[in-house]
Amino acid sequence: MSKLIYTADLHGNGELYRRLLGKAEGEKCDAIVIGGDLCPRIGETIQQKIHNQRLFLEDFLFPLFKDFKKRNNKCEICAIMGNDDFRINMPALEIAEQNKIIRSIHMKSAELGKSLNIAGYSFVNPTPFRLKDWEKPDFENDDMPQQLFIEELRSAERENGTISEDLRQLKKLSDPKKTIYVIHAPPFNTNLDIVAARAHVGSKAAREFIEGEQPLLTLHGHIHESPRMSGSWHDKIGKTRCINVGSSYPEDKLNCVIIDANDLNNIQYFELK
Repeated sequence: MSKLIYTADLHGNGELYRRLLGKAEGEKCDAIVIGGDLCPRIGETIQQKIHNQRLFLEDFLFPLFKDFKKRNNKCEICAIMGNDDFRINMPALEIAEQNKIIRSIHMKSAELGKSLNIAGYSFVNPTPFRLKDWEKPDFENDDMPQQLFIEELRSAERENGTISEDLRQLKKLSDPKKTIYVIHAPPFNTNLDIVAARAHVGSKAAREFIEGEQPLLTLHGHIHESPRMSGSWHDKIGKTRCINVGSSYPEDKLNCVIIDANDLNNIQYFELK
């Protein structure tokens, strides 16, 4: 298994999911990888938002994937949540995994063929906006960014620990040199973490992990505008190639890449209209 299609930050846009599956089928991909922010954020209250995200997963997304798998039963679908997805709905992903619709890979490593693994991680370093389920500090005793709002948007109890600690645990699950890591937060101070204000806001712990372990490949999302700000959807940290395809929202385009794991120098980028 070697041919993958990757995207992130679709935020519940059904048409973009259909384009993704269509491209995967047309290219005869072995795996589809989605790097977080799966769901829409629709509703007036947090309870409504949580309910609507669960309905999106159970009534739209997983049936769509199930229908795709009927025609493409050898194509794996690997996914993580992102910081705009409510963690209380994680059981829906676990049930879909039990039903062999997806592989839910947050804090897990799954085999993709005999010599390739894929592992995922959903948490991001804290943003200056409302703190959410999938946010935790890079390192112990990190200073928190100044918050624009006092209210926190949490659907589950705050998880203790740091991104650095989690990534140390994740690396024990498979050989990093033979693993593709899907980490929602991009690494700090790269082409992949630049916001509109031109500041670098990525995860320092993710960068430290990549520098130290030099994994096969890392796939990111979270910072929609970064490829436009930097002019690039990819970067390298040491020998590791790192990718953030970004998001074209509000334009009607799907940003994605097709990857041949046997030839990482030949990654193809697409904007599908």
